[in-house]
Amino acid sequence: MKYNLPQRRRGAEKFKFYLGRNSFFKFHKCKILSVFNCLLLTAYCLLANSCQKKQEWNWSELKQLSQYEISELKRVDDSTIIGVGGERYAHGEFYYSSDNGKTWNEKEILNKQLYGISFLNKDTLIACGYDGKILQSTNAGVDWSITQNFLWRLMRNVLWLNDSVIVSCGGSGFTGGIISRSTDKGASWKNDTLTSEMRGLCATDEHTIFCCGYGKIIKSIDGGATWQQQKATGDFFVSISFSSTEHGIALGLAGTILLTDDAGENWKKIRNGNSLTNQSWVFRKIIFRDFNNGYIIGDKGLLLFTSDGGNQWIKIKNTPDANFTSIVLMDNGEIVGSEEGKLFMFLEN
Repeated sequence: MKYNLPQRRRGAEKFKFYLGRNSFFKFHKCKILSVFNCLLLTAYCLLANSCQKKQEWNWSELKQLSQYEISELKRVDDSTIIGVGGERYAHGEFYYSSDNGKTWNEKEILNKQLYGISFLNKDTLIACGYDGKILQSTNAGVDWSITQNFLWRLMRNVLWLNDSVIVSCGGSGFTGGIISRSTDKGASWKNDTLTSEMRGLCATDEHTIFCCGYGKIIKSIDGGATWQQQKATGDFFVSISFSSTEHGIALGLAGTILLTDDAGENWKKIRNGNSLTNQSWVFRKIIFRDFNNGYIIGDKGLLLFTSDGGNQWIKIKNTPDANFTSIVLMDNGEIVGSEEGKLFMFLEN
């Protein structure tokens, strides 16, 4: 039998039909559900608005430190910050602050760009740069001696591991990788060549080092004497940081985030930078404040923050219009260096 229902009731009867006669949800309860859904939506909007406020931090521009890229910043102690940068073919600069970043001294110490810097103490420093240049200072950067690596490859990073051992890595053209190691405080160096350009260095103790590069993460447990490749591929890994001996994050230049909880034995992909569904991001550096809190910087004012060890990341929205290239921790925020030679500081809300 065909029912000729009033027009206003046809939609309701169709809804009842789709749910089924024995469904728990009867049509007369729809109004209650609608009110409940509205309450949920309101709660969600309030939560989203609260999170939105937390995604906007307080920023200030400290100064125009240089005309060129600020490649690296490192904290030496409670008051001392050091850094390097420059322009690839013409300028190599050293930056020094003795008052926690309030004032800075800048001087050119080389005619090629410097990319990495490390220290044994606030007086004993080592830096590396273009064309295989390695520089050392024993008086807090006032004077520098230069060592030329005979392979003449670009050195991207350097790490003072302990009193005697220093490790540096680099390469060019994605494939011409190099790891240089000194066991006599930089007096002499031994080179290992690799098929991948290497960028990031990180130590979890005086013997364990991680190094990352083009499609590769490697690990040493003997201070850089030998290396083992890890189960990690899929991007040009440019930075790596561990917040404990087991827990670490590696960044890909194209926006990939890898996480390990077993000292590099296995790596879990938190974000796939090569996915067409993900926003295009260019990563540069990662740093952890403690086990849970960490920061990622990148191009076009990119700043991501995690409070759960790197499983989830929040994008900070009100960042300066600059390409971030270096970062150093402060008490309640960070100082960020840029490709444009500017220094910025942010404070977390």
